[in-house]
Amino acid sequence: MRQTINFLALLLLANLSCFAQYTYERKISDVTQPSWYRITLPDDVFPKVKNDFADLRIYASRNDTTEIPYLLKISEDQVSRASIAIEPFNISRNGNALYFTVKVNHAEPVNQTTLEFTQQNYDSDVLIEGSNNQQDWFIIHTGRIVSIVNSSVNYTYNHVNFPTSDYIFLRFTLKNGAQLTLTKVNFYQSATRKGVFTEVPATLSSKTLAKQNEFYLTFNQPVLLSKLTIEPNAGQLFYRNVSVEWLYDSIPSEKGIHYQYQSLYVGVISSFQQDTLQFTPRLVGKIRVTIYNQDNPPIHVNKIVGWAPQVDLIANLQPGGYSLKYGNPNSFHPRYDIKHFIKDIPDSLPQLQVSTELKPQHAQATESTAWFKNKVWMWVALAAIVAILGFFTMRMLREK
Repeated sequence: MRQTINFLALLLLANLSCFAQYTYERKISDVTQPSWYRITLPDDVFPKVKNDFADLRIYASRNDTTEIPYLLKISEDQVSRASIAIEPFNISRNGNALYFTVKVNHAEPVNQTTLEFTQQNYDSDVLIEGSNNQQDWFIIHTGRIVSIVNSSVNYTYNHVNFPTSDYIFLRFTLKNGAQLTLTKVNFYQSATRKGVFTEVPATLSSKTLAKQNEFYLTFNQPVLLSKLTIEPNAGQLFYRNVSVEWLYDSIPSEKGIHYQYQSLYVGVISSFQQDTLQFTPRLVGKIRVTIYNQDNPPIHVNKIVGWAPQVDLIANLQPGGYSLKYGNPNSFHPRYDIKHFIKDIPDSLPQLQVSTELKPQHAQATESTAWFKNKVWMWVALAAIVAILGFFTMRMLREK
């Protein structure tokens, strides 16, 4: 009985191996010395892989069954922000303006602040000046803070970014802040490490509906998208809700084709700040951007730009040849130990190139076996094997 179970288990593994066939292959440039390497995926790979990249594999050329662990890295902006405790002093009012001053610790310079008030609604320009003696003041930055809270809008933009400077004192002037009661000031030391993104060519079209505008961005081929920049015409003042959706299916009907979209982003765009919308990377061929105007006139949009992040595979390789394989809808995410050792990977890595697309020889060989062409028979066989294994397992447990 045990031999029967072992045989069935082997048969099950043999059937599962048929799902490990990959349609596409690219050669990776030869490795001459052991090290960590970076392999950047070309753009024309994305239309042929699964949305979650579960079917990406690296194999050693000397042994086509040796799977090489890798770390998938999708580029993104990395923002670090450390809170710095600084108490304001000389809080005062003059005319319509509110003033306060802070003394900066040069060991912990600041370049960002958020302002909190008792009042919920306000709109004020902010002037930041620097001085070393509190007598001679020099302009560092001008910004704007806005808060709108009512039955239909709940929006607050109360942070100001400014250049890090060597001044001992910083003075803040809220030009329309005399009626505001300052409750808290938060200072931060903020740094952004920019990711690597590529502007994706696309065709932009639009249509105006009742109280909303829809913009459609159509790409030449499916692309991995993680950022979107909306560039309105200059001179417009607005605050609008916005949604970004991607086209995932189309269904023919008697009234024409019905397009189905899924959400990528929901938020707000405004004339108070540059609107770059960031969302979870998604492989898309077409997106819809909806701006909800309510009772306001439509916003005139000059340009909408989609940004594709760079995607790298990070691997620790020994000298030899390797290949990249992909294109298997039945594959699952690999489970590699490498994800637990990210801190051991150097920041700067040599890059390996990949060749143009090839077709694996073993993918062609499977076509000669007609039985394996039909996935229905595969699943039936797998289900039968699992059922038989379960039967014999229960029988053995009862005998004990």
